[in-house]
Amino acid sequence: MRPEYGPQVPVIPRCTALVIGALLAGSCTSVSPEELDARFSSPDSAVTEVESASSPTTTAPSSADGPASTTTVPASEVTPSLGDGLGGALAIGGFRNLVVTDPSGRTVESFPTAGVAVTQPTWSRDGANIIATAVAEPVTTVAVQGEAVTIRPSRRPYFFYSWSTDGAYIAALGPGPLGTSLDILGPDGVPVSDDSLDTASFYLAWEPDGGDDLVIHRDRSLELVRDPTDLTTVEPLGEPGQLFLAPAWIPGTRHVLLVEEAVTGGRLTRLDVDTLESVDLGPVDGSIGIAVSPDGRRAVLAHAVGPGGDGNVTVGFTPAAVTASTEIIDLETAERTPISDELSIWTEWSPDGTKLALMQPSAARDSAVWVIWDGESTTRLEPFRPTLTFFRNYVFFSWQYTESPRIWSPGSDAIVYAAQDELGDSIWVRRLDGDRAVRVSEGDVAFWSP
Repeated sequence: MRPEYGPQVPVIPRCTALVIGALLAGSCTSVSPEELDARFSSPDSAVTEVESASSPTTTAPSSADGPASTTTVPASEVTPSLGDGLGGALAIGGFRNLVVTDPSGRTVESFPTAGVAVTQPTWSRDGANIIATAVAEPVTTVAVQGEAVTIRPSRRPYFFYSWSTDGAYIAALGPGPLGTSLDILGPDGVPVSDDSLDTASFYLAWEPDGGDDLVIHRDRSLELVRDPTDLTTVEPLGEPGQLFLAPAWIPGTRHVLLVEEAVTGGRLTRLDVDTLESVDLGPVDGSIGIAVSPDGRRAVLAHAVGPGGDGNVTVGFTPAAVTASTEIIDLETAERTPISDELSIWTEWSPDGTKLALMQPSAARDSAVWVIWDGESTTRLEPFRPTLTFFRNYVFFSWQYTESPRIWSPGSDAIVYAAQDELGDSIWVRRLDGDRAVRVSEGDVAFWSP
């Protein structure tokens, strides 16, 4: 995977690419890898420890440093009680500082970075720590642990982070000699070894039950890393191909979901990473995205026309197996349930496993829409125009980002997303029991703490 400032060329279903291209047409700008490479620094550079503010910010910073300490929305949309009952905090990107707010947009912490902009704010899975990238000279990692933030020149400008479930390690992807490289960092953002893994296309999944095993999908190969401090030792798990991007590890098991290429088309496969025993769960239609429910009982499958397809958004149905463009599969019985005939380009389970947030193209120009599935039916929310950063650097690689919690509130009762409006790039919170989304802050991306 690679956002705008790395060289990897992702394998993306053609129809998905067309939808994304339509949303981004005429509006993309990027920083070349060469420009960022010039900012690289040796991983042996000095580490700076910066203490955070001991109390929440009370003065409204400038738009470059962080959002105002109160909600900045048109008067008709101000909802003072928005945060009532909503837990957790929002980590917001797009400012010079790493900004953390409550769900109503009031600043809780603002960590100075000395950078031009903060991107990739990523919570640990217990919501205690944050890792982010600060675009600066050199590019740095920003690691928040408690009330201290460690700012350190990074080995490369990381464009993706994923925490191990126990919080001991961070998988960090960035530009490398073959396209994309994997480094393993500690919670302070410091690499745990000199090892790196290099490839063109790179996707991964951590063991979900407190362990530190890591499954990686490098180009056409699937491999297992048992010791994150030793990337020189990997176990081959097969050559499934590239009809899927990120593997999906099933909680409570040693099994991962993937798609194996076959003469007759792709086959959804459940693979035991220790014994290599596999179970065929039926066909897929073209390339697909996979997301497993928190309890490990179900998975959502988002089918799309494959690279050799005709580019249409709707898929060709196989009634006996594939039931819809977006469907649920029971991982024990392999029974499938259709939930939407529309192409889904982001699918994320709520923390309680009872709901799904699906991002789908909207009929409105340059827009998308969130569709909420509650276990029985779907509800379409208001169309919105994603910020370029959110769409280009995150939605484009959504199957990797949804490997860990991103947009849902801890109580499974609201979502957060970044959208363009008349005031520019903005962060919006949508309560599921409300009648509209509320603008809570400036910013080009935001993720909710688990």
